[in-house]
Amino acid sequence: MRRAAVVGLALVVVAVCVAAAAAAFVPLPAASTALVYTIPPGAGSRLQRGETLNILPGVVRLTLGVQDVLVIENNDDVSHQVGPIILLPNQTYRIPFRRPVQYKYACTLHASGQLTIVAAPTPAAGWDRLRWRVARYLGALGAESTRAEATRAPRTHMEDA
Repeated sequence: MRRAAVVGLALVVVAVCVAAAAAAFVPLPAASTALVYTIPPGAGSRLQRGETLNILPGVVRLTLGVQDVLVIENNDDVSHQVGPIILLPNQTYRIPFRRPVQYKYACTLHASGQLTIVAAPTPAAGWDRLRWRVARYLGALGAESTRAEATRAPRTHMEDA
């Protein structure tokens, strides 16, 4: 009985090691996707009443080559400031990132008035990629987007960061 338990445990360890190796060296998805946040109708009036809204996280994390386009849609009837961008009602802003950056912006959607955008480099094969995949799996790389990918062309500005 003890020998069967040891063999079973060894098989589990081998399976975990094989899975970790695969996660560390399997290529990342070829196509990049957009991380989309939508400002809902009525957000401005709710913010004026002092409500806390979870439209954007305090830190937006992107990964170059994987999810490196930030799209913010304003479906509200008032303008909102996100960094240097003033989003007019029914306006969409698309920001593709091409290099690693970290920006701290003023943001009217947060009680703190701050938003940080981090575009991290593409993780290299090996331990970096394994850490990235585990962190992503555990939800440490950013909030859920309202839509996985932008499905329509932006109606307005485009900035290349």
